Amino acid sequence: MNARRGLATVLTATITTAGAALLTGQPAHAAQTPPDGVRISMAANPCGTYRDGSAAMYKNCTTANERIFVTYLLGGNRYYCVTPGSTAYLGDWSLMFRVYNRGTC
Repeated sequence: MNARRGLATVLTATITTAGAALLTGQPAHAAQTPPDGVRISMAANPCGTYRDGSAAMYKNCTTANERIFVTYLLGGNRYYCVTPGSTAYLGDWSLMFRVYNRGTC
C-alpha cells in the first residue's frame, strides 16, 4: 500500500514539474509587419481553392483546363473554366459555400 502511495506522490511531482516547464517555456516572438508597399498573401503558392483576404480564389496547377462548379450560400451557383496556370476570382469568401471540380472545359 505504501508503494502505491509513494508512486502516486512521485507521479504527481513529475506531472507538476512538467506542467510548470511547459507554462514557462520560451517567450513568443513579436509578429513582424511587412515593409510599406509589400502585400503578403495568406496563400504563398496555392493550388485549388484558397482565401486571399476577403476574396475566394481558385488556381489551376494542372496542365489542362478545369471546369469548376461553385455553390454560394445565397444561391446563384456558377461554372468557371480555369485555364492551366491561371487563377480565377470566385467572389467574396464569406458568400462561397463549396467548389467542385467537374472535369475539363
